[in-house]
Amino acid sequence: MAAWITAFAALVAAVVAALVLLVVWKMQRALVGRSRVLEQWYLAYREERWRAQADLVSAWPVSERETFEKIITRGVVGAAVRNGSASPVYELELVYRDPEAAWTAVKRVPMVAPAETAEVYAGFDEDKTDGDPHPDRVNADGTIRLAASAQMRLELRFTDQQGRRWVRDERGVLTSVS
Repeated sequence: MAAWITAFAALVAAVVAALVLLVVWKMQRALVGRSRVLEQWYLAYREERWRAQADLVSAWPVSERETFEKIITRGVVGAAVRNGSASPVYELELVYRDPEAAWTAVKRVPMVAPAETAEVYAGFDEDKTDGDPHPDRVNADGTIRLAASAQMRLELRFTDQQGRRWVRDERGVLTSVS
């Protein structure tokens, strides 16, 4: 009879141990699931904060006939850049496009500090012509006539303080590219 009691006790102990392991396993899975939710929330919050900071950096093309006439001479493209964030931005690129002239130019600025007002950058570091310009844009001597600075499309690219690369397209849409 003692053997039966011992065997029965061993069986009950094994079942209880299995049930405890099952409960612990389910609790561990629930905890992992909750930690994933928390991690996703934190990453989304962090991305939202980064985006809010980057959203304060903007640029727009300026015309030689506007307020910045003293800085931009006739025929030179230029853009106003405002860094309204609390941190400087780096490796800023202003990409000018004149699709009708099949022309693209890039102005590079190593760093733009935070500022209340916009700073104007004129000229460009490199330019290229890809494709054929619209016939109305070709002068009699074969040169290409560019649009006024204010009519050009402008794309802004920059790196924030944490090393993330951002692009604001010609419509003003901000996207992270790294």
